[in-house]
Amino acid sequence: MYSGINIVGMSMGIAFFTLLVLVVQYELSYDAFHQSADRTYRVVEIIDTQDIGERSASVPIGLGPTLKTLYPNYIDQSVRFFNHQAYSHVISISDKKYNENHLYFTDDDFFKVFNFPLMEGDKETALSEPGAVVITKELAKKYFGEKSALGKKILYEKKHYLKVTGVIDKDNCPSHLDFEILVSFSTLLITNRELFYKEDWVWNPCWTYITLKEDVQPEELEADFEILLQDPTKFPEYLRDYVELYLQPIQEIHLYSDLDFEMSPNGDYMYIYIFSAIAIMVLLIAAINFMNLSSVRYSTRVREVGIRKAIGANQTELINQFIVEASILSILSMFGAIVFLELLFTFVQDFLSNSGFVLRDADPQNLFLLVGLSGLFVGALSSFYPLFYLSGFKPLEGLHDTSPKGYQQKRFRKWSVITQFIISMFLLFSTYVAKRQLDFMKDSDIGFKPENIVMIPMGEVRFQSNNFERLKDKFASLPNVESVTGMDEVLGVWVQNYPYTFIKNDKKLPSAFFASIVTYPEVFNVFDFQVLAQNQRNANDIPSREIWVNEKFIHFMGFETPEEALDLKVYTYYGYQKISGVLKDFHYEPIHKPIEPFIIDVNNKYRLLNSFSNKFLALKIKKGSNWNILEKQLELKWTQVVEYRIMDTFFLKDKIEDTFKKEEQLAKVSLIFSIIGVIIANMGLFGLSSFITVRKNKEIAIRKALGMENFQAMIFVSKEFFVLVGSACLVAWPTAYLAMKLWLDNFPKAVNIDIGAYIFSGGLTLLMTMLTVSYHVVKTGIKNPVEDLKAGV
Repeated sequence: MYSGINIVGMSMGIAFFTLLVLVVQYELSYDAFHQSADRTYRVVEIIDTQDIGERSASVPIGLGPTLKTLYPNYIDQSVRFFNHQAYSHVISISDKKYNENHLYFTDDDFFKVFNFPLMEGDKETALSEPGAVVITKELAKKYFGEKSALGKKILYEKKHYLKVTGVIDKDNCPSHLDFEILVSFSTLLITNRELFYKEDWVWNPCWTYITLKEDVQPEELEADFEILLQDPTKFPEYLRDYVELYLQPIQEIHLYSDLDFEMSPNGDYMYIYIFSAIAIMVLLIAAINFMNLSSVRYSTRVREVGIRKAIGANQTELINQFIVEASILSILSMFGAIVFLELLFTFVQDFLSNSGFVLRDADPQNLFLLVGLSGLFVGALSSFYPLFYLSGFKPLEGLHDTSPKGYQQKRFRKWSVITQFIISMFLLFSTYVAKRQLDFMKDSDIGFKPENIVMIPMGEVRFQSNNFERLKDKFASLPNVESVTGMDEVLGVWVQNYPYTFIKNDKKLPSAFFASIVTYPEVFNVFDFQVLAQNQRNANDIPSREIWVNEKFIHFMGFETPEEALDLKVYTYYGYQKISGVLKDFHYEPIHKPIEPFIIDVNNKYRLLNSFSNKFLALKIKKGSNWNILEKQLELKWTQVVEYRIMDTFFLKDKIEDTFKKEEQLAKVSLIFSIIGVIIANMGLFGLSSFITVRKNKEIAIRKALGMENFQAMIFVSKEFFVLVGSACLVAWPTAYLAMKLWLDNFPKAVNIDIGAYIFSGGLTLLMTMLTVSYHVVKTGIKNPVEDLKAGV
């Protein structure tokens, strides 16, 4: 029995340890496959004006080529990515239309910097001509089936034909570059030629990467950036002194970067530490469990060892025997681990889906190496007891079973069980806190209600002002639509930063970049903001543009009350305006980020709004509306205005909840591995309690003969384990508290660690212990005490 429990527990521990290590390896491997990864950097722009501004992963369009021209001694290659700041792009194949979210224009040196395998096409020329496009193999199959995609034509935004010049295989190429379609940058000379003549280096829509020459350190180039920053033909004077450029290693982006306007959602280095710690803890539970049960199994062979030594067996022979036995168990456990990994593949893939890791794509050699090394580690620990304890018995000690080492053996088992309980409770405690934090973030009041708000990306329609207004009016006419507004970004998820210059006490303050959203007056009907102060005016006295600010802005400007900020003059691209109102603070970005000064720039004349700001329509739909019916009505209105483009929609609440993916994954992993850890620990406890109960059978039989009830028998057997659980609590609780407090400090708003964490971790461990131990007590209790008394005769 002990061997069977040992193998199952060890197999589970090795399997889940291997799985998490593979996930960690995958996360650490992002962008490491590029040949020049150690010399490739992303150019990052920091704008810090009056301690506010932006930390942008993107930079002005002209920066990449300018750097390559100015610093040829430092830079080998430069590559840009640009997507028109559009949520999606329309691709047409014959009569089929697709809205693609991952389309970028990029420079022809793409394949000189990034080493994605090209299945079809020539890397040297794939992106060298206008109208050239490279797609992934998944899109090639979607568009053209099993036929070769090379040379085929696709239609971009129903205007420009593009020729497929390459097909990329992104499998086993983990990268923060989340693309599916790459269009040659020179194509913009046809589709949007004015971009090449834009002299304003305030707008920063391009992700730009450079590869340094051999033996060039990034600090050398960064030191020369100051010359570029002071160039009067580049950054405007009001911005020049507040801009900083620096180089970010490409291999650090996925785990260490959390900038504004990231190309794709990144991971987090802290979760690598957490997953690694969980993996080690699960393996330790399995190892301790294996070692503990081995000590129980071998302790029943003390007389065997004594007899064999008495007839001439030496210590070396016994050691060799025990090594062979431990090796057989380890090998069986390794095979069991492979079976577990295979059986649990679908389930595991579900809760690790956000990481991008696919178990079936794991390198088999690496997989078997991890299973083998972890199996050897656990097997070595399990053989520790027989090698150095039983094999060292003197013959008489073994024959009489009176070794003074028996006390040491008991103490060893106690400490090993306590260690298992500590790890199990630590995992349970962490799971409880992580789940509470996730629920808190999902349920937190963000300052407005995102429910029943539907977002519709506009794509190229934003450049067609008449169509934009027509769609807005048609949607607003539907009976289940309460109000419609246009906006440049998705409030509650991401916003832009714009320069504003305020005039206080007739003194012009330095320009500053404020987080802002450009929108229409109906925004106050769609979003239920709480107004703290606003100008009183006649219905006909409506300015062409209004500026609204939040409470943080009031504090930033040094005002005591919201009313003091009303009518404060501000200068924008559109001339002088005044602050019309003050809103209560709300989360205009994910709750992970602190609330800073924020501006809502309201336009009352539709044609005045820049077309790049017409990115989304936000619809407030009536509560209880049938979405399936309403969606069809919206699609009908859409096709009446826009025939060539499929309508995209998403609920704002869903998009906000998507920002909690990392926390959700942590909660899932913690829960799954806490359960696994508890199961493995209780498997060992099951075997250990069976051993202890058997040892106490005669004593229990005598006590029952004298009148002890079954419940009293359970308490009698369990009290030793209760003490062990209590001892584990004294270590697990403060350790887990400190670890989770450190994790919670990363959030602007976090839950308090309440008594529930202690009750959940300690109570569940105690309950599982009682259930495990009670099985053997009940089994013993239903027997006639006479049977156990006779068994020892």
